[in-house]
Amino acid sequence: MTEQFHRLDIEFETLKATDWRDLTAQDYENVDREARDKEGRRPLSPGMIACHISHRRAVAAVAFGLEDLTAIFEDDVALDPNIANVLQTLEHAYSSGVSFDIVFLHRNKTYLKFVALETVNEEVTLGITKYSDWGAHGYVISKAAAGKLLNRYPKIVHQYDHALHTYWENGLNVFSLQTPVVSHGNASGNHSFLQEGAHRESNWSRRKLPRRAASILREEMLKRKHFRKKLKGAKQAV
Repeated sequence: MTEQFHRLDIEFETLKATDWRDLTAQDYENVDREARDKEGRRPLSPGMIACHISHRRAVAAVAFGLEDLTAIFEDDVALDPNIANVLQTLEHAYSSGVSFDIVFLHRNKTYLKFVALETVNEEVTLGITKYSDWGAHGYVISKAAAGKLLNRYPKIVHQYDHALHTYWENGLNVFSLQTPVVSHGNASGNHSFLQEGAHRESNWSRRKLPRRAASILREEMLKRKHFRKKLKGAKQAV
């Protein structure tokens, strides 16, 4: 990542991530197991908890920092040569009054329809994957949004990318780029430098199935409702 940032002439700061092997009793206590169980979800793995803590630390640095906008990247991504221009464009657009809280610089669900909602210039178009995407490889977040996100999730309930992408729940104005400038994988071997824990399926009881089904139905209804509101808002703005 350091080599990429230097090559692209992008100023950066490295933050220490949390390794799953270093989780403390307090870290585990900060997980809201009751909320996950209420939705019939599997318990979060140590790796998921560590990843959540790492991103939360980065978002806290934005919330209590001096910059109005900050880009956050994971340690296992490849940066497009045009990313510096895109970041400058987003910064100028934000200062000029274009409203957004989070802009994802990557897209994973490229097989789904992408709906363009805001054309900033010939290079940068903001929109949303129908109905949402996943991942936290690289994203721009505002100082105000970072503070809202910390307040909205005082405890760990979901994987962090879920907390970022669920605009129908977090109340944030979330977009993705039509042309991504961040992709997963790098020259080191397409994986994070943090050691990953062994994959283990957590215990999940069939008795949770009704709760999980109800949770999925609720989420599907909410994402569709808020997706239509975003489309309507974009048309009115035009």
